[in-house]
Amino acid sequence: MRVGFPASSGRRAVSRPKQRNLTARKTWLILVLVVVFLTVGVPRFLAGDDAPSGSDADANFSKVCRDHGGTPATSPGSGTETEERRCTVRYGQRVYLMDAITPDGFDEDTARFQRQGCEEAQREQASTARGHRQSFIYHPTTGVCERRS
Repeated sequence: MRVGFPASSGRRAVSRPKQRNLTARKTWLILVLVVVFLTVGVPRFLAGDDAPSGSDADANFSKVCRDHGGTPATSPGSGTETEERRCTVRYGQRVYLMDAITPDGFDEDTARFQRQGCEEAQREQASTARGHRQSFIYHPTTGVCERRS
């Protein structure tokens, strides 16, 4: 007596080597999916990067602005945008635009250039006559160069 499917059904019994190859392929596929998940999915989850892709950019901008001591505002924009987000901070009687606060967050590169400009302005003031001199103070938490008279 033969083990397997009857000859009249049109099916053939799967041999053991083919069955092992099929099992090996499924195992490799599962391993590849696990590796991809561990390298992409888990780090994003652990980093807290679970915000939906359509997150509210205005709320994020406002939070970063307030976290650095500023006040978020909008102003009429140019071109295709109808409004432009701005972050301002008050030092004394003056209001300054915080260049280091961008829609993408606190831009340390911009803050570094702002600091360089502030230091250069201080050097220029030191070399001018003693008349009406101004001082420039860089604030690292906001990225603002404050001008004082």
